[in-house]
Amino acid sequence: MENAKPLISVIVTCYNYARYVGRAIESALEQTYDSVEVIVVNDGSQDESLAVIGRYAERVRLIDQHNQGSIAAYNAGFAASRGDIIVLLDADDWLEPEVLSRVAKVWSPGVAKVQWDLKIVDERGRDLGRRFCNFDASYDADRVRKDFQRTGTYRWPVSVGNAYSRWFAEQLFPLSKLHGPDGALNTVAPVYGAVVTIPEPLAAYRVHGQNLWSNTGGDAGRLPERIGTRMAEFSLLGRHAAERGVELPEISPIEHEVAFVNYRMLAQKLKLPYTGSSADSPRRLLGSAFRLLWRERYPWRTTVSHALWFGALYLSPQPAARGLMRLRFRRGVAQGAWSDAKARLLGRLRGARA
Repeated sequence: MENAKPLISVIVTCYNYARYVGRAIESALEQTYDSVEVIVVNDGSQDESLAVIGRYAERVRLIDQHNQGSIAAYNAGFAASRGDIIVLLDADDWLEPEVLSRVAKVWSPGVAKVQWDLKIVDERGRDLGRRFCNFDASYDADRVRKDFQRTGTYRWPVSVGNAYSRWFAEQLFPLSKLHGPDGALNTVAPVYGAVVTIPEPLAAYRVHGQNLWSNTGGDAGRLPERIGTRMAEFSLLGRHAAERGVELPEISPIEHEVAFVNYRMLAQKLKLPYTGSSADSPRRLLGSAFRLLWRERYPWRTTVSHALWFGALYLSPQPAARGLMRLRFRRGVAQGAWSDAKARLLGRLRGARA
């Protein structure tokens, strides 16, 4: 296997994303890498998704199932796949043409996962100028390993930013509904092998009003659920680490994740109980946030932005905290609306001059 070109399986999952799924499928089919299979799981879509997918029927393998949710769709796609490497592609995201070639170049039998940066785009696919996770060249496999040994976690992107070795993915599939669809895989990966980072944006993660609860910011009541899911993923990590004889730090990894310090502070400000809330306070979480921002070495603009956010959140009363949450989690949608408004204004100005 070391000398053979690995087969890469791209698993596209779709539920009512007719307006996006064509772009996702085409991005998988148009890769510069030539050893690829594309599996599309239509999870009971009620819109025109199946018709759009049908345009590619001769080039993809279609699984059309009753609506069972994203976990079941991922599981069905994985069970049907044959690849040595697995990429999970949500129907509203897309891959850049060279990403699989880049993955194959750095992949080796000891690698559990390859990850890369994502560019954040709006509903129409316009680049919003933000990156997730803002990797730099120093964030290599050795740094991931050391971070994981020290904290039990590391920086990782969501599903479209990852490629998993099959031998590792088989340890977790079929995925459980108790864990996030990609959270379990990304959380456990360092227990099994190296995590290699490509510090470039090689896929697009689309933000719009319907893909994640946090994009609207209006359903704060789900913050405890999100925190609870992350804690369940860390419990899963503990079980796999114990089975593999891998020692984990005594302090919970959730103490070392900026996103979940943010969620916990939001929950504290909104008076929402969650797992471990009795041990938290806004002041303690503010200190944790600043220590993490110093340690993570983000680009300076990102560090300043995060620091200002945490400071404003800490100082805000409950009604203001709710407003800040909406503002932060809707910023991608707002940026897209602002771009539309500017385009319309420029169009009117050109028309007036003509």
